[in-house]
Amino acid sequence: MAEYLKVELAKLGVDDDAIVEYCVGLLEDTSMDAEEKHEAIVGYLEAAEVTQDVAPTVLKAIDLVAGDQAKRDLDAHELAQQALKGALAREREELLRDASDNKPVAGRQLTADERRQRERLLKAYGSVEPEIVETANGESEIVYREQAGEGPVMERNMNAQIVVEKERAMREAGRLAHLKNKEREKELLEKDRLKKEEKKKRTMKNEKRRM
Repeated sequence: MAEYLKVELAKLGVDDDAIVEYCVGLLEDTSMDAEEKHEAIVGYLEAAEVTQDVAPTVLKAIDLVAGDQAKRDLDAHELAQQALKGALAREREELLRDASDNKPVAGRQLTADERRQRERLLKAYGSVEPEIVETANGESEIVYREQAGEGPVMERNMNAQIVVEKERAMREAGRLAHLKNKEREKELLEKDRLKKEEKKKRTMKNEKRRM
């Protein structure tokens, strides 16, 4: 993050506030991707005649910024999940209340449609409890079992299933993002190494010409 970059640049002897703040500005620029930030910051420091190898430090700072953003995204996702679970609980209560309101009263019999609706709601929500189980492939899944614990799955709440699928997609996206970041790090470091080798060759050629 910004503080990390400031501290590490100071360790490398970069104590010019203007240079440091400009690098921080590039680091926090949301219009550039990781590679663009890396090239911009390293190139700027080289132009400012910073002779130390700053590429690993810059790369670590960029990764910290990306990790911090990922954490904020995850926190927002968890808040959304909590809100969704609360909405599901309220929906369940409303459905149970509606089903209870359909009980027969004096002088009135439920219609066939009302009885079917009541039975469906009670079966889906009234006599089951949610449980998180692990499937054969190691994934977690929300299912609904009888309260007495005697029978297998009776009914799945489709909204809960959507939550499970979203969480599974988030985990897969996180895994792919991690692999992509590791590959990007390798590419950036290799690119920086080749750039330095080319610069070293040009310097050697210029020295030979002067001799």
